[in-house]
Amino acid sequence: MSDLPPHQNVALITFMVVVFTLFLVISFLFFYRIRRRLVRLEVAMTVKGEDGIPNSVISGSNDEIGRLEQSFNTMSSQLKMMRENEKQEGELRKQLIANLSHDLRTPLTVIRQHVHTLHSASSDPSHDSFNVINRKLDDIGKLMDNLLSYTLLSAGKYPMELKDTDILDELRDAAAEWYPVFEAEGFDIQIELPEESVIWCIDPFWFRMIIENLFQNVIRHAKSGRYIGIDYRELDGDAVVAIHDHGPGMTQSSDAKGAGIGLSIVALMLKEMKLQWKIDSRNTGTTVYISAPSLKLNKT
Repeated sequence: MSDLPPHQNVALITFMVVVFTLFLVISFLFFYRIRRRLVRLEVAMTVKGEDGIPNSVISGSNDEIGRLEQSFNTMSSQLKMMRENEKQEGELRKQLIANLSHDLRTPLTVIRQHVHTLHSASSDPSHDSFNVINRKLDDIGKLMDNLLSYTLLSAGKYPMELKDTDILDELRDAAAEWYPVFEAEGFDIQIELPEESVIWCIDPFWFRMIIENLFQNVIRHAKSGRYIGIDYRELDGDAVVAIHDHGPGMTQSSDAKGAGIGLSIVALMLKEMKLQWKIDSRNTGTTVYISAPSLKLNKT
């Protein structure tokens, strides 16, 4: 370059600077475009749509990134299709359970009526068999009710009406209704509820259903303990209802195995009413605690 005239050296240097600058600009635009496409794909992977699945991205090129975008779109479409199929299957399953629960209720009622008629008219000493049949029919009826309730709760179609409710009154009424049942099964029954009122903003019908499902669970799975205790206490400013039994515990097998629908209903209803619960289960017995930590303790 030193052998060239000065004006040619300047021209050559200018040309090299222009070429280098052009190379930098083209490289910057190239990598910026690649980075923008990668960032767009990253955002699409992390931001979920209304159905919880990432939305598709626009793929224009057929290069490596374009093929990656196409694969992502295929995966997203397949996930959406699977989610839609699961939703349809779930709706069909819920509808089937609801229809079965409704359709079985009528023949169950007819059978119960005929059993009652035969029992009333019979002087046969085998009337104990009628009692067994009646109890089993009641179990089937309760199962049908639970199936229907669980289906409606899962679909968000079970009406809930929150209002100020004296939970101790509800517990006393439920215990009074179930007292003969526990007594007939030979249970030692201990109820320790104060005379005061404790008000929670809950649905009283839901709360009664929760308590009755827990009572039914004791009858079915903790009958061997022949004990049920119902009490109320205050722990750290929270009102707590406790139901105890002396059964073998929830980890042990029982003679009345079930699908656990009753406890599933309890969990769903308590969650909807913003109540909390805890199960302390051991081989010497089980205690279910229900509390309202999010509600101000209101006593009268």
